[in-house]
Amino acid sequence: MTEDITFSDDPTIQELQSCCLIYENLEVDYENLSGSINIPIKIEQGKNLNLYQKDPKNEKLILLSTKEIHSLPPINLKFKLPNGYPHEVPPSITISSSSLSIDNATKLKSSLIQLWDDIKDTVIFNFIDHIQDIVQNSLDELLPSTIDVEDYEEFNTILKLDSKSKTDEFNSQTYTCEICQTENKGLVCTKFEECNHVFCNECLTGFFTSTIQEGDINKIHCPEYNCMKEYTKKRDELIKLESWMLNDKNLKDVVINLFTPNVPISQLKVLLSQQLIDKYLQLFKKSQFELLKKLLPNRLVECPRIGCEEIIFREDLNEKLVICKKCKYAFCNDCKNSYHARFKKCIKLQENEKYEGIPIEDLINYQFMPQGSHEKKILHAKFGRNKVLKAIDEYQMDKLFEQMLKEGTELKECPGCGAVIEKSDGCNRMKCSECRTCFCFNCGVQIDNTYDHFSDPTSPCYRLLFFGMAGVED
Repeated sequence: MTEDITFSDDPTIQELQSCCLIYENLEVDYENLSGSINIPIKIEQGKNLNLYQKDPKNEKLILLSTKEIHSLPPINLKFKLPNGYPHEVPPSITISSSSLSIDNATKLKSSLIQLWDDIKDTVIFNFIDHIQDIVQNSLDELLPSTIDVEDYEEFNTILKLDSKSKTDEFNSQTYTCEICQTENKGLVCTKFEECNHVFCNECLTGFFTSTIQEGDINKIHCPEYNCMKEYTKKRDELIKLESWMLNDKNLKDVVINLFTPNVPISQLKVLLSQQLIDKYLQLFKKSQFELLKKLLPNRLVECPRIGCEEIIFREDLNEKLVICKKCKYAFCNDCKNSYHARFKKCIKLQENEKYEGIPIEDLINYQFMPQGSHEKKILHAKFGRNKVLKAIDEYQMDKLFEQMLKEGTELKECPGCGAVIEKSDGCNRMKCSECRTCFCFNCGVQIDNTYDHFSDPTSPCYRLLFFGMAGVED
């Protein structure tokens, strides 16, 4: 503050004292007549920060990641006032910034020296003001169209600086809470990035706490009325598998989106206790798995290892190998036992589920669906293309067998295990070689291991034990 400073009689020191009053972040060493200041670089329209990596094969750059940023590492101005300053000798200055190329830093330094040369008087304020003016009005002259880096640490450093700059700016401003309509500093508020709505932390904590305790986790997002409506609309679209296919969305990306909480965990940690956050994540994960299971029943499988209840999403439905991400157990999706070689046969746990669980109507209509149609894409997403084709083959074989039975061939289906039995000779009392079930070849029903079915006058096959045998009269 002004009243705390006793101005020196030395005009050079007076200049530095005046600059300190104007620029709070100016650091000055009065004894050595030197100082330094960081001048922030703000980019209103934003710039892309690109992380590249050299391809070891051909030295070409491969783009790994792109983020939009609005702040860059500052421009640092260091100065020392020599003997003869300000009228005879200019300040000794250094310009440095990882945001500037060496050429642009040199040009900026030259323009500052030219300022002194034009007036040959006190110029520290002019130097700082000149740099600030360039940053605000002529930044494109100093910076490239995109910020390209090849160092991962530098990439993360710039991102952290950008994030901190946004946080500092938000914390210093005043906002009206959308719930209680009171004004608060950003330091005790939360802003939702997608919509920019701001609420005080006290209101959000109360709202989220009651919502989680009631189990209504679909309300853990921006509570503004229009955002509530928009979220419901998006969720309704998300639970329609057809909308994924119509928009040609990558299935893996949709799943990642499904399992990404609507409010970042970093924000929840400011508002809620860890116990409440854990409860929310548990309910959220369970809810999303139940939703996904309804949409894509063949995509989810529960880890069979005792004590591990992890639900696993299968990216490739044609791959029997499943590895639990939680306990690392590798097992076969068909038999749920420890994974075995592909050439070893295994018994599926759901043998009675015909045609891979695919509705017969879909199997019939599949051949009439145009190639690349959304209907085909939906079936492939649900069950896998290979399984659909396999189920169609099984269905067509069953229909062919049924037709053969109707045509009176020497084939019958065992009523016990469903095995196809061919009769080449003998009477109509048959015994299945697979399950040892006795049945009548004439009518196809299961019978006792006797001949009562053919000797009982009330039986439909009375006296038909040898019916159809070659050389036996009707």
